Amino acid sequence: MNKSQSIKLLESEGWTKADAMRALEVIDFSTNPDEITIRRAISHFAGSELIKRQRLQAAQKGLVTKKTKEIELKEQEYAAKIDQVKKYPKQEREKYEAEIKSLSQKNNILEIELKTIYSQNKNLIEVNEQLKKESLGII
Repeated sequence: MNKSQSIKLLESEGWTKADAMRALEVIDFSTNPDEITIRRAISHFAGSELIKRQRLQAAQKGLVTKKTKEIELKEQEYAAKIDQVKKYPKQEREKYEAEIKSLSQKNNILEIELKTIYSQNKNLIEVNEQLKKESLGII
């Protein structure tokens, strides 16, 4: 039996390819071992060693899953913060635009009132000058 046949045999029995390759490292395939020789050689690896390895793999997969979820959560938080940062200037601009528009309208009203007051003041000055002239002319 060669190494690839041995790996296929172990895979058919539920071994992973990596575990099969590790277990078969101790076998010298140049001697063309038979199935019984292969099974004897892998028996040391098949017992508690394999169970220990499978538990370690399960623990590692659990850690990977946990880290993956943490990364996904961080990415979601980061995306939410980016959206918030992008929206903030727009919200502030809209807020100030409304305020500027309101102040501009008030400014226009005040300018009209100021022109009216200047006009009235000018008329009053003219009337006052005319009254001074008339009062000087009467006296």
